[in-house]
Amino acid sequence: MIHAPQILMPPPEAPLAMPPQALHRAPAAPRLAADGRGVQAARLFVFGFAGATTTALGAVMHDWFNAGGLGWVELAILICGVAAAFWIALSVATAVLGCLPRRSRPAAPPARPLDVAVLLPLHGEDAHAVAANLRALMAGLSAAGPRHRFALYVLSDTRDPAAALAEQRVMVHLGATLPGSRVHYRRRPENLRFKAGNLQDWVQRWGGAHDAMLVLDADSVMTPDTVLRLADALAAEPRLGLVQTVPRLIGGQTPWARAQQFSNTIYGATLGRGLALWAGSAANYWGHNAMIRTRAFAAAAGLPDLPGRRPFGGLILSHDFVEAALLRRAGWRVRFLPEAEGSFEETPPTPIAHILRDRRWCQGNLQHLRLLGAAGLHPLSRMHMLQGAVGYLSSILWLVLMICWVLVGNGQGDGPIRYFSDTNPLFPAWPDMDLVSRILILGLIYGMLVAPKILGALRYWAGDPALRGVGGPLCFLGSILAEMLLSILLAPMLMIQHVIAVMRSLAGIDAGWTPPRRDAPDLRACLRFHAAELVLGVGMCMLFALGELTLWLLPVGVSLAAAPVLSRALSARPGWARHLFRTPQETGLGPEATAASLATA
Repeated sequence: MIHAPQILMPPPEAPLAMPPQALHRAPAAPRLAADGRGVQAARLFVFGFAGATTTALGAVMHDWFNAGGLGWVELAILICGVAAAFWIALSVATAVLGCLPRRSRPAAPPARPLDVAVLLPLHGEDAHAVAANLRALMAGLSAAGPRHRFALYVLSDTRDPAAALAEQRVMVHLGATLPGSRVHYRRRPENLRFKAGNLQDWVQRWGGAHDAMLVLDADSVMTPDTVLRLADALAAEPRLGLVQTVPRLIGGQTPWARAQQFSNTIYGATLGRGLALWAGSAANYWGHNAMIRTRAFAAAAGLPDLPGRRPFGGLILSHDFVEAALLRRAGWRVRFLPEAEGSFEETPPTPIAHILRDRRWCQGNLQHLRLLGAAGLHPLSRMHMLQGAVGYLSSILWLVLMICWVLVGNGQGDGPIRYFSDTNPLFPAWPDMDLVSRILILGLIYGMLVAPKILGALRYWAGDPALRGVGGPLCFLGSILAEMLLSILLAPMLMIQHVIAVMRSLAGIDAGWTPPRRDAPDLRACLRFHAAELVLGVGMCMLFALGELTLWLLPVGVSLAAAPVLSRALSARPGWARHLFRTPQETGLGPEATAASLATA
């Protein structure tokens, strides 16, 4: 006989209104002081660099193609190349900023202690792993003393009754092992409006009792010191509405996850610092590992439904970007805090799990295009939403570029344009250009693609000269080369999958949501999932065998044809993977070691 566990009863309700916001008119809001000179200079550098670089590349490409008359294929290459170059240049400039030394602000004592609700939304995830992370976090916060007060709310949307029953037992045990901590559990009868609705329900029922809320995901890991730092920042700045950490990835065991983890830690940290510098008080929100002022969120960030049908109508899916934009519109500052380094999350363990998550994100990010014209938004809030959508739409640009180069043919006059000679088919017969133009093209096209990685690696090396946190110099160099090789091999596959995600979204196909699978798909499942890449890659290889495709595109065709095998290999858990892509989180030699140990407790 199955007995229901003792229930952790929620506290008495403290309602807080959270009305949906009007997008066609901006509310009256206090005017915030402009960001300081450093932030203004950073913005001028980033957007000036991206604009100047793109203009220069466009001018050189136009002169190059226009030498023999600008045809429609050349015009398509020019437009797509320039559009893609802007976002690459923006990334390079952001990485440059991230390498600059930053003056740390002196820690200001909080104006008054905050009452913080730690919110953990659940939807069918592993309750035991979640409870282990929460136990370590709440025990550490309790040991820190009365600097701030914390209460834990586990907000369940789990649908399966048996899983929900087991979940309740785990949380009751969690409450029993945290004497003196406020631990509450609530399960909704219906999963209305998904995670955004889960948080909205909490705000409307209990938000009035708490000054701030720390929003976590089921796989979030945060150190108590980092959480206290967020609370101090919110308490010290009355108009700060949201402070977002830059989470790093942990727990990777497959080659795919470990490569993602290494890239995020070494390269992503530099980009995060640069982004924080030019975003200033108009930063973004990524939905978790962030602390939010509860009353500001309730008053300013209620989400309306959009008129019309999906994908651009109905429920706002990627709610976090929009909530940050609405907070900033209402006169609340939104900041990144990359120096709060004890903030972590897990990554999907396989390429297929990653792609399925990307399909959900694609739906929401494309929906943001409709919100770009909302009244009163800060220009950078619009920029964040546009950048998220372009992250998926840019794959269409790259696909069009590839198709255009296919139309070039094999260099024997069979394509609409001809850049390859019969005597030397391995290299294009570039139009005559001066030395400066050649250097500019090579530097912009090839250098910018790897510049953020090189800058991130150099910056990490400067902070850890012996490279002990990444397994030593040989391991570090091997990891960088292996990550770059994997990026090259996987880029065509991810391009096709992003195009598929965009097409599915435009067709109104809902990606749905299920907890990511942790097991590795077999080869048959990989063949089914990557059928589009396989067919396209085999077709390109056949065109090359028939003499209809230039050798320059053969590596793309081979990568696409090998996508199922690559996906399967990167989803396994070979022993050698533990010796590659090492990060400070797992070597125990960085400030993240405490958080990493929590994740494996």
